[in-house]
Amino acid sequence: MKYEDIVARIRQQKNISHEEIEERVKGKLQKLSDLLSREGAAHIVANELGVKLFDDLMNRQLKISDLIGGMRAVTIAGKVTKVGNVIAYKKETREGKVANLFIADASGKIRVVLWDAKQIKLVEDGMIKEGDVIKVTKSTVRANQGFTEIHLNSFSEIFVNPPGVTMPEISDKQQLHFIDKKIQELKEQDDQVAITGTIVQAFEPRFYPGCPQCAKKAFPEGEQYRCAEHGVVAADFIPVLNLFFDDGTDSIRVVAFRNQAERILGMSKEETQKFKEDPASFEACKQQLLGKQFKFIGKVTKNEMAGRNEFTTRFVLDLHPEQMARQILEEQYA
Repeated sequence: MKYEDIVARIRQQKNISHEEIEERVKGKLQKLSDLLSREGAAHIVANELGVKLFDDLMNRQLKISDLIGGMRAVTIAGKVTKVGNVIAYKKETREGKVANLFIADASGKIRVVLWDAKQIKLVEDGMIKEGDVIKVTKSTVRANQGFTEIHLNSFSEIFVNPPGVTMPEISDKQQLHFIDKKIQELKEQDDQVAITGTIVQAFEPRFYPGCPQCAKKAFPEGEQYRCAEHGVVAADFIPVLNLFFDDGTDSIRVVAFRNQAERILGMSKEETQKFKEDPASFEACKQQLLGKQFKFIGKVTKNEMAGRNEFTTRFVLDLHPEQMARQILEEQYA
């Protein structure tokens, strides 16, 4: 819970002034020095006063923008904006199905992952459709590659078009969490970091046969291809784009797969296939890429063979020169 929410809950249940609560929080912070956040100190004060914060959170319907990875027993409602396919999976220790959909409220959009067979059957039977309003309870919030997700298990409940729950406004904005860094500041295993700069070199894309469902590499099996998770598949040939990226402090090799490669190239998956047939045709595209500016969000890994760090991008954001100039000025005069 946010600090202001904790204070409001203490005042509501104990009729204590805001000034007294602030003094109690200040005392905890002084006693524990830098080992405690302001929110943590407020939690301790609430606990000492017998104020029930967690029970209230379980019973309160949250907004999508309030969700943080690690929350449990969460109640949330939203309008279904997309229903994904039900996917069967088989692993060494278990097998089953998983379904996912996206919901939105006025504060944002979030992916909902369903693991329970009864809930998945609602999707399979068409009982959950785009435009429906759903309410879920006892759900868990997880962080996944920079995005927050809601996960439902057998203890969770899902209600389709419940009485009294409406969504007059919805947002299409999905929250993306990252930390901006300069290239010279990057360290091995940095994750969900963003670098902003210019493409200074690009190499013709390479392609690998991938599963159309999970995008993992598929291996030849006669005239077909087999995915370790989804069996025999009609493989897609997925582009991998390598380039060098410079932000003025240093440069780094960036690797972009599939959708991110397509976004950098400004092409559809079908259009990229011409480079597979004729690699030399990439030269004209390369000249257009050099000097383009982007923000890449992803992870730093160590290329042991080359002995250097590399950056694998998960998200590509276009950046125009005027935005770059504004950002530089804001950093210099902040």
